[in-house]
Amino acid sequence: MDYQVLENEELIVNVLNKGAEISSIRSKIDGTEYIWQADGKFWSRHAPILFPIVGKLKGDQYNLDGKTYNMSQHGFARDCEFQITNHGSEFLAMTLKEDDESLVNYPFKFELTIEYKLISNCLIVRYFVENREENNPMYFAIGAHPGFNLPLDSQTDFNDYYLEFSPQKTRNFIPVTEEVLLQTDKTVKLTDQIYLVNREMFSEGVLIWETAGNTRVELKSDKTEKAVIFDYNNMLYLGIWSPYPQEAPFICIEPWCGVADTFDSKGDYTEKLGINKLAPQEKFQSSYQMTFK
Repeated sequence: MDYQVLENEELIVNVLNKGAEISSIRSKIDGTEYIWQADGKFWSRHAPILFPIVGKLKGDQYNLDGKTYNMSQHGFARDCEFQITNHGSEFLAMTLKEDDESLVNYPFKFELTIEYKLISNCLIVRYFVENREENNPMYFAIGAHPGFNLPLDSQTDFNDYYLEFSPQKTRNFIPVTEEVLLQTDKTVKLTDQIYLVNREMFSEGVLIWETAGNTRVELKSDKTEKAVIFDYNNMLYLGIWSPYPQEAPFICIEPWCGVADTFDSKGDYTEKLGINKLAPQEKFQSSYQMTFK
């Protein structure tokens, strides 16, 4: 079987072996499918895991130790077969390690494990990254890219929803260029907690905030009780995306440990904005929780 199943009394979740990608989160109470079903007319993925980069590199390449390496947007993990390392009715762990192909453009020995755990109407996602190098530090980014059907029921429309951020605080918002690089010279401070969802909000591309500290992002509407709620406390960036000008019936909510290159990047991987560094044999972990109403 090319996917694994997690299930409890409230939710049933399918996770593909390829990319350890969630392909379905469905309510057992009323049958609501929350995850975008990968209609290639708009976007042919569900919820890819972004590793070892998040977003786009300038020129799709980076420099490390005097060498230039190529890597396409969001990295390679989303297209790799993961191995099942633990699986129960409500728990799943899947692991990816380096191979001859990955070492060509990502010269590190690594172990990436994705854990999924169902608790009631929540799905907890944990990322574990290990540097398996004996002598060299390892650089990486990792992030989520789940798409959610919008509207969430037949009684509402795309434009009936809004995003609510909490706690209330000032957050940096970073615009992107047409090449989806960060325009850090145009960063603005925003204090808004609520952002109305509409097509035009995506006219300039993906929306990116810095989200240091405890963060909650709720996708909801005053016209339905249906909602998706994200909680995390150690993912420094958040992307919100839906295609434009296509009227695609989904929206992506993407907490990241890492981010795309800046418009003025010189390509040095060790100095990349948002990059994570692991010493030899060191381990990294991060997590987020999704609640479905």
